[in-house]
Amino acid sequence: MLKPISRTLLAVLLVLAVTACSSAPQGQDPAKVKIDLVTQPAPVTKGVKAVVTAKIAGLTTQEGARVQLDVRLADNSGLPELLDAKSSGDGNYSIEKTFDQPGKYAIYVHLYQGELHITKKKELEVS
Repeated sequence: MLKPISRTLLAVLLVLAVTACSSAPQGQDPAKVKIDLVTQPAPVTKGVKAVVTAKIAGLTTQEGARVQLDVRLADNSGLPELLDAKSSGDGNYSIEKTFDQPGKYAIYVHLYQGELHITKKKELEVS
């Protein structure tokens, strides 16, 4: 009678020891990551080169972060263009692009960091 209780108690203690005492750092919470999109010049005009910057906040560290901007017309006509953004520090990642037609664009910001992949959709109006 004592053996089954001892085994159960040992199993419970072992599970508690493994799960409760982890000293590993906690992972990134994707819900805390906020992304804003800014352009220079603002507003963006057809045929004029613009700098599109994704401002990323809420990462536990910027180390190893990589950002791509997926630019497409909001109505999904035409093919998307996937561009690698360059870091300018402080969580800012930019591309240069000349938009060849006016309208609404959907810009999907892809953030990669280790095994983390976060995608946020932003809209941009080109006149």
